[in-house]
Amino acid sequence: GGGGGGGDAFDNIEAGETSKTTEANEKEVEELRALADARFVKADNINQVNPMTWIGRGMLNLANNKYDQARFYFENLTLGQYGEILPALIGMAAVKYLEKDFKGAQDLYGRAMTKFPVQSGAAARVGFGMASYRLGQTDRAKAAFRRAHEIDSENVDALVGIAVLEMASLDEVLDAREYRAKAENVIKMISMANLVDHTNAMVQNHLANHYFWKWTPVPGMAKAERGSDVVQGSMASSLEPGDIIRIGREFETLVVSDDNDMADDNSFKIKDNWKFDSTSGQKIWKKDYDRVVSLAKGAYNSTNIPEVQAESLYMLARVYHARGDMEQANKFYEKACKHAPELSPARFGLAQTLIWDEAYDEAAAHLRLLLGTCSNATDALAALGLLEVRGGKDRREAFVYLKKAIDLDPFNADLVLIEALALQQHESDYSQALDRYRKALRLLEAQSKPVPADVLTNMGVLCHETKQYDEALEMYGKALNVVDADAGTDATEEQKEVLVRHKDNSLFWDYSKTNITVKVSDDDNRKLIVSSDADIDSLGVKVGDDISLEGGAEASITEISKEGGGSIHILIDGDSELSSGEKSLSVKQGNRKLHNLSSISIAFNLARAHESAGRVVPAVELHKAIVKLHPSYVNSYLRLACIARDCGSLKECAEWLKSAVAVAPGNPEVLTLVGNLHLSLCDWAPAQKVFDQLLAQKNQQVEAYSMLSMGNIYFNNLNTVGKYSKHLQYAADFYRRILQKDNANAYAANGLGTVLAEKGKLLEAKEVFNRVREVSGDTIADALLNLGHIYLAQKKHPEALQMYLSYMARTQSSGAQITSKSQEDDEAEVLQYIAFAHFDWARQTELFNDVKAAPADERYKKCIEYLEMAMKKSKRENILLRFNWCMAKLQAANCVLQKVNRNIRRTAQEVKDALTGLEESLPIIQTMIQWKQEKRKVPIQSSMLTDFVSQCKHNIDSAKGHLNEELRKEQDAQALRDIQRMDAEASKKSNEMKASLDKEKEAQEEEEREKRAQDKMARVANLTEGWKTAEIAAKKEKSAKKKKGDAPPGGVDDEGGIFDTDVAAADTSALFDDSDDDDDDDDETSEEEGDDDEKKAHAIWQRSRYDSANPSGVTAGQEDDDPHSDDVLQHEFLRKYLHFAKTRMKPVLTEEARECIAGRYAEMRSRQDERTLPVTARSLETIIRLASAHAKARLSMVVEAEPDVAAAMDILSFALYHENNQVIGENDVVAAGQKRQREEPDLTDTSEPDDDENDITKRQREESASQEQGGNTLADLKQTIYQELSRSLEDSIAIDDIATTVDVDRDLVLKAIQQLEAENRIMQSDDGEVYLID
Repeated sequence: GGGGGGGDAFDNIEAGETSKTTEANEKEVEELRALADARFVKADNINQVNPMTWIGRGMLNLANNKYDQARFYFENLTLGQYGEILPALIGMAAVKYLEKDFKGAQDLYGRAMTKFPVQSGAAARVGFGMASYRLGQTDRAKAAFRRAHEIDSENVDALVGIAVLEMASLDEVLDAREYRAKAENVIKMISMANLVDHTNAMVQNHLANHYFWKWTPVPGMAKAERGSDVVQGSMASSLEPGDIIRIGREFETLVVSDDNDMADDNSFKIKDNWKFDSTSGQKIWKKDYDRVVSLAKGAYNSTNIPEVQAESLYMLARVYHARGDMEQANKFYEKACKHAPELSPARFGLAQTLIWDEAYDEAAAHLRLLLGTCSNATDALAALGLLEVRGGKDRREAFVYLKKAIDLDPFNADLVLIEALALQQHESDYSQALDRYRKALRLLEAQSKPVPADVLTNMGVLCHETKQYDEALEMYGKALNVVDADAGTDATEEQKEVLVRHKDNSLFWDYSKTNITVKVSDDDNRKLIVSSDADIDSLGVKVGDDISLEGGAEASITEISKEGGGSIHILIDGDSELSSGEKSLSVKQGNRKLHNLSSISIAFNLARAHESAGRVVPAVELHKAIVKLHPSYVNSYLRLACIARDCGSLKECAEWLKSAVAVAPGNPEVLTLVGNLHLSLCDWAPAQKVFDQLLAQKNQQVEAYSMLSMGNIYFNNLNTVGKYSKHLQYAADFYRRILQKDNANAYAANGLGTVLAEKGKLLEAKEVFNRVREVSGDTIADALLNLGHIYLAQKKHPEALQMYLSYMARTQSSGAQITSKSQEDDEAEVLQYIAFAHFDWARQTELFNDVKAAPADERYKKCIEYLEMAMKKSKRENILLRFNWCMAKLQAANCVLQKVNRNIRRTAQEVKDALTGLEESLPIIQTMIQWKQEKRKVPIQSSMLTDFVSQCKHNIDSAKGHLNEELRKEQDAQALRDIQRMDAEASKKSNEMKASLDKEKEAQEEEEREKRAQDKMARVANLTEGWKTAEIAAKKEKSAKKKKGDAPPGGVDDEGGIFDTDVAAADTSALFDDSDDDDDDDDETSEEEGDDDEKKAHAIWQRSRYDSANPSGVTAGQEDDDPHSDDVLQHEFLRKYLHFAKTRMKPVLTEEARECIAGRYAEMRSRQDERTLPVTARSLETIIRLASAHAKARLSMVVEAEPDVAAAMDILSFALYHENNQVIGENDVVAAGQKRQREEPDLTDTSEPDDDENDITKRQREESASQEQGGNTLADLKQTIYQELSRSLEDSIAIDDIATTVDVDRDLVLKAIQQLEAENRIMQSDDGEVYLID
């Protein structure tokens, strides 16, 4: 305030303000100015070029704020005509200053001081200092003011300028002593200025600001007792009610009036109790607000400058604000804002008083104006954010204000607390609010500032609302400790009566140590023997006291007796095990926390936390203690009544409400609870009377609730005969009245929605309920329930069930009730709604009357399930609920019986359950009919009961027949299943037996093949040995012939030549003999020969093939070259390749290949006249095998249409129709052979061969001749062999078996096989087996 006042004062200390009108009013001022103007006119008439006249007229225009005319006289006339004249320079500088041309003003003041250093005096220096200050040149300004003060020590403007600048620099001083010294010096200068000029408004405003903050000592000393609100002074007190005082250095309070006269004139009463230890000799200080008011009023009357007057009004408003007189403070704040709209402190004070007056919108408007001039005012930002949150119009913008304030001052705990308070206004933000409170708590603790009890209490409430009950108890405990510390308790003060004993209320009692020492009896662990010789009366404990023994054991005293020996025995109860030995005894005693009025609300909140956590016993104990100590605390009466009501004790509830009414007869909360009690009992008339009484009080706090209750009463009595329309209209009127006053009242909107729904306007009602959900954030569970009713009426059963279930989840989680009934009754009612939704859905599903009606049965079961849950929740027998259960059973049975007609499967168990339900329902309805006949109250028509019995009996008879039929069907089905099972088991056993036989046969065949292979190997070994012997003999014979020299060069002696050996006599066909003859020579074969069996067998296989192709007997060593030595694909490689392809590749048919095979097979079947062989299913298998073989040859894992199936079809086409597409036919082979024959020497030539012609050429000529003679026979043989291989079930056939089957010479068979192998149609293995290439 002081700094702002000083700044505004600087704006008005100028050369043009040379005189102050202190006594003259505005009219007199105008008259004087008019007179001055007339005199100047007259002077101008006398001498039109007199510069003093121009200067005077310029000064007059400057006083009248006519700056342009003043400029004309100062600058154009005086300075322009006569040069630099001191008054004209100062006047023109003042014009520049007022036009905010501070640089120009500074230059003119400087020119005046330079040209007239003495004559310009202190005034020019003051003006120069003002301009320099405005330009931010603080040091130059301070130097100018000091120079002005040196020139004129009584220049008030200079003194004030120095003081204000010194005051502004105090914030830079860190040393406390230096700060106090400078502050005292500033006040001395301002006081000196006031002594010089008592009428200077600026000086008076600064002094008023100083005394507003200053504590003024009061004569005498004070004596205060701990916990007392009366202070005794050492001399007569001059304090008056409303004075703000400070006792000592820390305790600040307010003097209050006392209706009772004090014991003496020296005593006075204070607002707060003395919380420290009893003391005396304390100094008393007070705020001298009377002096502040006097100075502010004097300043206001001493000036006509609006800005300075606004400072004075602001000072007055602050005084009234501090004294708590908000009306007067508001009035002066408002006047200050009118005088100076940019005075931010005054506008903020005005907003504060408007908030106190609950004019929130107006306060928010002023705060926005304030932020328009000072956007970084953190207090204004925080206050505006809080107001916006409370208004609920734009919460996002509200928190933007709060966040900006916190960002500007992040370590200000008060701003964080304001944000927490704003978040606390909405239930959905409780968790965030709690986090902000925790942050503020950390800031306060870091700054070593005390945490207010209100903050801790708010944190406890938020923890309570968010179900963090343990933390809530912790916060309430800390708040109680803070309040108790502020109140104070003497150490010597007597302990209070124990009103609470429960361990959960340990905050309100302590164990007080006694002088009693006891020991545990050896005979009885529950008996304590007092060690001292004391009397029972002087013992200090009594029966019923709770005690604690050394070691932590707790118990209660049940009996105290004195035995014959004079010892005192104390019997206790408890569960703690007591150890032997002497122990000190402590007794439970109450503390002062419940006796402190400031702690009652915290204790009440603590009891409410006990209630919410399910700890009813400690909650009731604490409420009873509160009403005993503070009988006027109505809230505890009301909570005790509510607890009794929730526990089902309506009589006790009524007693507590009577006590509350006796304490507070017209208390709106008491009457509201009484009305709610009548509503819970459905006593509509008494409830209406109570709420009418509340409406008559016109209490704003309960008016809306009372009208809402009245609307609910009328709506719940729509069934009154002849008053349906009237009551519905009354209910709607009450709801509308609430909405007219508060259009955001979601409860009233929900009630209006129910009225619309009752009138059949479902769409409008649905829109209202959805709006209620949106506005309330789903906190009003009734909106969910009503939406469920709407959806059910619209036959939208899934949506209705979702609303009902959401409502159940909402009420169970929050503990809220739909109506004033108990929670169990409410849940039972909603469960009936859910059951009816399932029932109606099932009935709607049954309308299909076909297989689409299948879900109806399950929905009837859900209906029955929820009805049974409702019956369990309902505390008393509900006849209508039981009838609905029977009806659901009947409809469910009908649904089951109708499944046959609807082609829906059912089981005998379903029919049996339906029959059971009917049999259970029938006696219940018959009992209701009997009650009806006995005139007992049954809310169901007799005709409905009779119809039910008739239909139920009919369905029972039908159900029995259906049950027998279903049992018969199930027996037949079971018999069929048994037959199928037995058949499956027999088939399984047969397959297992067949598989076992196949496995044995396969093992036997494998064993036979192994044996034949071993025999062959043995024969191979024998033949190899024979060949070696023959070869040695041949070499010896040849060597002998060479030695004789008989053989001519390059020739042979006889026709046999080198081929005439003993080997020809060997029977090589034995290599392929499959007979089982044993070879006795196997055992005589050496171990080394056995190791080389495989190599020898391979060599013999090659030689055997070569010999077969060259029957003349020419060996490999006797020919020039091996005819196959230069082949690209060697025989060994091909053999391995084919073996790998056959064993590793397992290709599968693709879908395209399947379709291609099927199409080509159908095409072959259609060509009946062309085929040479029959086309059967085996031909289809042949195609598959050929295609698979082709894929194997390609090393492919899939059989494709192209090229695999195509190649197979080409081969088969050639076989069936002799079509030559891609496969080389027999004629091509013959032609190729003929071509080779033409290229070779003519083998038919009978002339003698040349000398270089060997026996191999001769043998080839013989073979060619043989082929020409028996060509047709060899072709037929090849065809026969190929067909035999195709028809064979085995993978391969031995060559000997083929020769035996076709009954042809073995050599000719070998030739045919070799040609087939050359054509790549078969494959011959080393062991003499022939494989068909498929």
